[in-house]
Amino acid sequence: MTFLENHVLFPKRFGIMPYFWAFSLIALSSQPLFEKNSFNWILFSLLLIFLKLYRDGYEINRLLPLQIVGQLIITTYLVYEYNLGTLFIFTAWEIGSLPFKNKQFYKYTAIYLIFSILCIAGNILVNFTSYGIYGITITAVFAIGSPFAARSLGNSYRRMYRLKQNNKRLETIIKQNERERISKDLHDNLGQSFSLITLKAELADKLIDKNAEQARQEIRDIAATSRDDLSLVRQIVSDLNQKSIAEAMIKEENNLRVVNIIQQSNNEKVSVTWPIKIQNVLAAIIKEASTNIIKYSKAHTATFDFGQDNDYYTLDISDDGVGYKKVRKDSFGLTGMSQRLSDINGVIDISSDHGTILKIKVKKAD
Repeated sequence: MTFLENHVLFPKRFGIMPYFWAFSLIALSSQPLFEKNSFNWILFSLLLIFLKLYRDGYEINRLLPLQIVGQLIITTYLVYEYNLGTLFIFTAWEIGSLPFKNKQFYKYTAIYLIFSILCIAGNILVNFTSYGIYGITITAVFAIGSPFAARSLGNSYRRMYRLKQNNKRLETIIKQNERERISKDLHDNLGQSFSLITLKAELADKLIDKNAEQARQEIRDIAATSRDDLSLVRQIVSDLNQKSIAEAMIKEENNLRVVNIIQQSNNEKVSVTWPIKIQNVLAAIIKEASTNIIKYSKAHTATFDFGQDNDYYTLDISDDGVGYKKVRKDSFGLTGMSQRLSDINGVIDISSDHGTILKIKVKKAD
């Protein structure tokens, strides 16, 4: 397996794209390989060498100049002997895919352009009538533009990869910060309280024979402190169970994607600062609405529009599904949603016109 990874398989970070290009190379060369009713071993050998240089060239290493130039030399020969000029595009996309600095990229691109343009120009001079102006233009555009197009695409992939990695890191940091917050709450509140309970219990033990009434008072204090601690624990657990709008949106986007419904969100960033109690209720409504969209709407898109003004927080949830001819009072769990919203001074309205629309308004605290 190590041999395959080091000498045959492409680096994992490039995904399946290099294998697609390798398969395309085999498909493009299949006709000249069997052109004269016999297998062309020379062409086959050159293609194997090209593939090896192409595979090894997907990693920046000290032999990369030889690997790139080797590909270009082989391609130049194959252009004149077998008219396989499309092999230049393979090298162009490899150059564009590598994480070069600008200076390195332009150096390798210059080498590529010298080989490809001279080769294509020579081939056009020999076979001008078979190319035509249109063919010359297309060939030149692809030859010159391919490294730059590949670099643009490669940079996009790398940005997405870095963004994904940073999101994972941020998630880890957030979890760690939450653990530290919980630890501090437990230490500052319960730790001190348990120390007090221990002292009172020891004092009650000493007083029980000398002053029974005072001992009973200490025990009553212990019971009261324990009840307060129980309430505190319940509050901590309740706080941990609070769900933000962002968490609900991430989870429901995954659920919607499973059934090929696209989640669209507009102005979601304003909800980040909303009170956690309001976010918790709206997160539950987002979950309920998404569940019903999945079950009943037959929609392609679910849209969540967030907003606020001086008096209200607002959330509109709509889909482009089949809707309802007549909206029942309990449709989409409207009763449950209304009860949740009444606890935070909010209201909900549901309508159906080319899909279903939920309009939610929550009064801001004075």
